[in-house]
Amino acid sequence: MCKYNHYSYWENLLANKKDLWKSSFVPIAAARETIFVNTVIIDYQRDTFDNNWACYPDAKSLLGFVQYVQLPLAFFYTLNLSDEALAFPVCSSYEFIEHIRNSGSLYAQAMEAAILELSTFWDLDNAVCLEKLKDFCQRFNVFWGKDTYILNIGVFTSTFEIARCLLDKSEFPEVMEEDIGLTAVQLYDMCDNFYHDQFLQKNFVNILNHKIGCVI
Repeated sequence: MCKYNHYSYWENLLANKKDLWKSSFVPIAAARETIFVNTVIIDYQRDTFDNNWACYPDAKSLLGFVQYVQLPLAFFYTLNLSDEALAFPVCSSYEFIEHIRNSGSLYAQAMEAAILELSTFWDLDNAVCLEKLKDFCQRFNVFWGKDTYILNIGVFTSTFEIARCLLDKSEFPEVMEEDIGLTAVQLYDMCDNFYHDQFLQKNFVNILNHKIGCVI
């Protein structure tokens, strides 16, 4: 079994205070294969805005993060409407599905289906797994893109994909440039340098978190 395909692996990282959102997941062995993820939870009624970037070395490590960390975190927060703070449920996928079934939530069926769908990706090769995961996240984002409550998982297979998405979604490029402190040319230069500059590789996720923010 892939080491990423067990909740205890992720529980151990969290127990050792590994920040799985705000930094690189592991040292980058092959920059060209790095996958970036942007996770967003917005709840206007509880005044919650949680936005984080991270990078992962391959599709299976990202799959494990989404299935065992991000979805449980987001769904647990969704189910516990009285809680103001985000909390991670320390339990297996089976136990968490039981919790979802017993919650009485109108979204229980959709939550269970999402977790079960992800569990079918583990036997796929990395390329197919990544395509399936990207498709899953696109559908997930549409379903959870509500007026006052948003769950979003953005998957990007290159720095240039992040830049294109950011520029495509910006109605006024000059405002975007002012917000992030980079012109479009500087942004693309930074994205290109990521693949050649070890210092930038180590700090790119921090730049995403502090300059770019969420891309939804």
